[in-house]
Parts: sequence; C-alpha cells; structure tokens
Amino acid sequence: MPNYTLKELILLLIALVMVNSCTEPFEIETTEFENILVIDASITDEFKQHEIYLSRSFSSGEETSQVSGARVTVRSDSGDNYEFTERKPGLYVSAIPFSPSRGIMYTLTVTDENGASYSSSPVTLTNTSEIEEIKANRFTDLSGTDGVQITVDGFSDANTGYLRYDYEETYRIDSWFNPQDSLVVTSQTPPVLEVVKKESSQKTCYITERSNTILLAETSSLSENKVVDLPVNFIERRARKVAIRYSILVRQYAISSTSYEFYETLKKFSSSDNLFSQIQPGLIAGNIQNDTDPNIKVIGLFETVSVSEKRIFFGFKDIFGNDISYLGSCEREGFLLNDPVLFDRINSGRYLFVAEDPPGVINIAPEQCIDCTLLGSTKIPEFWIEE
Repeated sequence: MPNYTLKELILLLIALVMVNSCTEPFEIETTEFENILVIDASITDEFKQHEIYLSRSFSSGEETSQVSGARVTVRSDSGDNYEFTERKPGLYVSAIPFSPSRGIMYTLTVTDENGASYSSSPVTLTNTSEIEEIKANRFTDLSGTDGVQITVDGFSDANTGYLRYDYEETYRIDSWFNPQDSLVVTSQTPPVLEVVKKESSQKTCYITERSNTILLAETSSLSENKVVDLPVNFIERRARKVAIRYSILVRQYAISSTSYEFYETLKKFSSSDNLFSQIQPGLIAGNIQNDTDPNIKVIGLFETVSVSEKRIFFGFKDIFGNDISYLGSCEREGFLLNDPVLFDRINSGRYLFVAEDPPGVINIAPEQCIDCTLLGSTKIPEFWIEE
C-alpha cells in the first residue's frame, strides 16, 4: 500500500464517504462525487504552536485542493481564543503556543474561503496516558519472514481507555561507494570529462519516515487499563533501514470514544489494497458540521488529546547478532576515459565516478549507489545517538 499520512487517507476516502455529524452519519455513496471540506484538527496537550489542515476533496484521479484564505479559531468556555494563521495553503498554525487545560471545553470554528462557517462539538482534554516501554525483538511473521518486531507497553488513566498510536522512524544508510573524486563534463563539443576533487561527502545519510497506518487499542475489555506487547511495526531483516542503525519514536494518544469510532472506520477502509473497490457501504462519523445548513457535508474531527512518547535505538547486531545484513548491492562498470558511452552516462547525470581501477580505467556506478542524499540528508538529527 502507498505511504499515506492520516490526512491523505481521509482525502482518499472522500470520494466514497459522505458525512453529516457524529450523531447522524450518512451512508457512503459511490455514484456521485462532491466538493467537500476536509478538516484535520488534532490538538495535543503539548505546549506548542498547533497545526490544523484544511483541504477540499474531489473525485478519484483528481488532485486535492488545499484551502487558502480561511479563518480558523479554537475557543474555550473559559474565554480564551486561539487564532490560527495560514502558513502555507492548507496549513494553519496557532499564532501563539498553547496547551489545552484539563476540565475546559474547546470548540473549533472554521470559516472557509467562500464564507461558509463550520463548528465542532465541544471537546475536552482526554485523561493522561503513558508509554511504559518500547521493545524490539527478533520475530518471524506468519509468512515465515525473519525480522524485528517493535512493540509497545502503555496504559491509560481512563476507566474506558481508547488509544491511538503513530510513529516516526529514522535510520542511517551508507552508500556502497565513497569516492573522494568526481567526474565532470568540462566540454560538450568536443566531449571532455575531467576528474576533480569532490566538495562534500555523500557517504552517510539519515532518513526519517512517518507511519502510514492507523493503529488503535482499547482497554475497556482488559483486566487493566493497559496494553502489553502491542505490535507497532515489523521490519524484515534484510531491509536496508535496519542494516546499520535504526531509531523509532512512538507516540501514544489518549482519545475519546468518538475519535476511536472515527479512526476505526477509516482503518477499515485503509486496510483495503484499493480504497475505491469497496462493495458494501459503510458509515463514518465526525464531530464538525456546517453552522447554517447541517445537510452541507464536511468530513473531519476536532480533538484535544493527551500524548506520551518514547524513543529507542538499536543496531543490526543488537537484534540479529552476526547474521547476514542487508543483501543489496551495486555493480560498477569500467570504461576508458575517451569512451563515448562513458561520456553519455556521466552527461546524463544518472551515473557517477567510483574510482580509477586499474590505472586508465574509469569505474562508474548508478548515482543512487554513491550519493545517499538522493534518499536522505547528511545532517545528523539532533536526537541521534550512535552505538
């Protein structure tokens, strides 16, 4: 399945999903597409500038449209108003940092680019939850694939606890080759190549990826308000992301029953290989509606949630010992310096210099074998810890 963020999953489902309110959800319609406002508004208990996303849906095959020129406000029943300003099309950021307070009710109001106004049901900050431990252990999945499974232990203070998880994984990759020189075109006519010193290293990079699945848990059916060994992510042993060093930041959100039902419905659809191949109609509910006409459809959820997070690091040997690591490889080719094939490949930008070996023979390889910045950044993340 493609790498969809939660917001993108919502947008993909719009072509199928029609929403009224949290109390009277509409059945999914498949015969008519509508231009629907999409509101993605999750405020955590962190003291920061919070973000809210506004988009409009279109039929399958068309691009979504980011909503520009809207007015977005979060109001509390204690009299506080938090205005959000547009940072870029579709992204609205609170003008000042704030953290929602427990026991206070908050309401989201949005006036779209056409002057239509929308409001959420009042919500209050959920009870606290904590991640107790993140574990990474060697594991063989049901298909017999060897890898590492990352699990989480956590709890909720609520008698009936609903939890949502997402994660951010960061890993180090090294290029197969690390030449100190590069081969550049100094003349097109006549074709001339020259070996020059490289200005910077492209050997080690760091890649950060966000989770693209909806992971939920509820503790009401358990003896305690906690989850133990909840699977969060599985990575095959031969995957490049665990070949050297890997880190994962897991975030646990304590959510309301309304939010849980909303995400649970999205999860059912996102588990399909093709979100537009549903046969049976379904239901989805949010907590936002148009202020003047409840029949105007809008999809979205406004929530104020408590969040807990933890990070772990591990290297390949920590999990797999001395087993064989990532099995990918890169082939290199050798040419004489005046070979027109060599010139064409360097001139295309898709191949780079590796070495002169043996003397007089220029070795090259595809650019992705040498330049790791095609995939990540050479900047070391602030949180990164080496072994």
